[in-house]
Amino acid sequence: MLPLMAALGLATAMAVSAQPGPGGRTDLIQMTPQDDIITLRWSDTEERLVGTLRPAPPRKGEPFKLALDVGSFEGAPFEGPLILTLRPGGTSGGETRTVKRQGRHWEATFTPEQEGPYQLDVFFQTTRNKSLHGTFDVASARIPRQWAWGLLIVGALALVGYTVVTLLKGNRADASPLPHRPALSPSPCPDTPPSRPPSPPRPRPNPRPRQRLIPRATRNLRPRRP
Repeated sequence: MLPLMAALGLATAMAVSAQPGPGGRTDLIQMTPQDDIITLRWSDTEERLVGTLRPAPPRKGEPFKLALDVGSFEGAPFEGPLILTLRPGGTSGGETRTVKRQGRHWEATFTPEQEGPYQLDVFFQTTRNKSLHGTFDVASARIPRQWAWGLLIVGALALVGYTVVTLLKGNRADASPLPHRPALSPSPCPDTPPSRPPSPPRPRPNPRPRQRLIPRATRNLRPRRP
């Protein structure tokens, strides 16, 4: 019976009186990101579906958990299984799980193998066959923790090595003597006029020789003859 349900769900979606979604479609599940989860919500006049997908955003190569709850507005509560299919957007095939009720919820775990848009198909049968669809995006994979620690250690070692090399270069530069450079004579300022050479000193007049004074008493004396 379950393969028949899957075939019927994939072949057609029965027309029901439901709340119209984008484009007037009544088979779309509203998937809304909220913090670290994605909430799922859908309803028509007969049943309603609510659930969560966590963690959000789902990432490539990392499992995420899907928990759904299907209830009926009238009649007996829904007890049947759900057929869940996860497939990349634009493809017809994917991973299919038949999930039975566990307590109050229907739970399943999927691991997307690539990043990009994905589609979740939900099929179940009550008074009618219900085929619902929801879309979400899968993010790129995280860097593994071992790789992250390795990159951090390599970066720290590179920083330490660069610091040591810089200090050694600085010590060598301080220890080497500076080359002797001849002193440069200051060039005259172009705006300053050239200075005049000093004038030669003026010659001082020679003083007259003083005449020797001869006393009057000895002026008329003549030397005696022998």
